[in-house]
Amino acid sequence: MSGKASMYFFGGVVSLGLLAFALPGVSVGAIYTGNSGCKCHMGKGCFEGEEYKERLHSNTWEKRLKGTPDAENPDCLKCHATAYGEKIEGAGVKYLPNVQCEACHGAGSEYKKLKENFEGKGKDAFKALLKKDPFEARKVQYDAGLIVAGINSPATVKEQCVKCHWETKDDKNKCPKTDKLMDYKEYFKKDDHRDEDELDVALKKLSPEEKKKWAAILPKDEILNQPLKPKKKND
Repeated sequence: MSGKASMYFFGGVVSLGLLAFALPGVSVGAIYTGNSGCKCHMGKGCFEGEEYKERLHSNTWEKRLKGTPDAENPDCLKCHATAYGEKIEGAGVKYLPNVQCEACHGAGSEYKKLKENFEGKGKDAFKALLKKDPFEARKVQYDAGLIVAGINSPATVKEQCVKCHWETKDDKNKCPKTDKLMDYKEYFKKDDHRDEDELDVALKKLSPEEKKKWAAILPKDEILNQPLKPKKKND
């Protein structure tokens, strides 16, 4: 099985000096919505666009399961599809095909709303907050249930990858239908879709004291300190 190798947003819930707040799991009441219209940080219609289509995650169900006896196999859908067994937007939807954004970033209904109409102020309100106070913007996203491996949950990107990939043939979670093993560093390079945004620019200017203040929003996983792609001008 190929599966939910990680995707990474630079988002975060942070500890503001003495004003600490918890890093949430899944936001209460959040449901899975699918990739349609996603514009997080990979350019226009990111997961509907060419960049996503080039990634192995874009066809994990269509290429491996569609038209086969395993197309509805729960064991296969856990990694080749998204949100199997979870609450999904739309009547009668049992799962979302392929490994979509929410497979790694959590049910998106609540953090999606932030960009649509933050605090009832319209679609540009969250964008304005991101420019004015990128750290607070990331706190808001995490409060709404956004999950970021290596920053808030799980502790490392690799922990997320090994839920559906394995490095040894005797791994207890290994799919019996394939002998393909994961070269983690190589997989990371292939799937790394981080790009530079307002928070990343601000992080470069932090003083040592500010770094302590915002420690919870900084990458915990060393692999996330690798260089980012430049921010696209039309994002």
